Amino acid sequence: MAGKIAIFGGTFDPIHIAHLRGAIEVAEALDLPQVRFVPCATPPHRKDVRASLEHRLAMCRLAVEDHPLLAVSDMEASRGGVSRTIDTLRLLREANPEAAIYFIIGADAFFYLHTWYEARRLFDYADFVVMDRPRAPRLELLDYMRERLDPSFAPAENGWVRLPGGGHGARRVLTTLLDVSSTYTKRKVARGRSISFLVPQKVEAYIKDMKLYQDQDNPL
Repeated sequence: MAGKIAIFGGTFDPIHIAHLRGAIEVAEALDLPQVRFVPCATPPHRKDVRASLEHRLAMCRLAVEDHPLLAVSDMEASRGGVSRTIDTLRLLREANPEAAIYFIIGADAFFYLHTWYEARRLFDYADFVVMDRPRAPRLELLDYMRERLDPSFAPAENGWVRLPGGGHGARRVLTTLLDVSSTYTKRKVARGRSISFLVPQKVEAYIKDMKLYQDQDNPL
């Protein structure tokens, strides 16, 4: 199936307003029909995931409920095991050989892409859309990609940095800089503070009902 497919991967522990607002703004900037949040099963890098996969999926579904631009995919959850982006993108490409595939990522994560498994090969399957984030490294996209990923990356049209011959690449998209993080939100819950307007109301209620992130002995 041709067209545009955009996925936003992460732990979403929990999903918050910066995730949601960023996804909407990327969709509008690139004229994407939809952005699919893909909660990972077992992240290879991050070790501070508190909520179970089932809870994280449930919170994502509540967060995007009734929004026409946003959806949730359980493709990594159903696969199980360590969630490697290279596997997700490979499977997505095999199922959609003619589609334009976009992987949405915050700048705070993108500038560590060189540490990911088979990082250079990620660009065999998709373009990366990089959202600015507070406290992200202040690096130039082109310089980073040439130095850390492949020296053949070059400037292309509309702000893209691409591999030669029309290959895949990355582009920075300016989004509203909301200084909200999952760690900050969990810290608030653990300390008994309100998280209203940091997460959608239904997510806030779910966290309260399920008693998530209330570990006072280890409040991050």
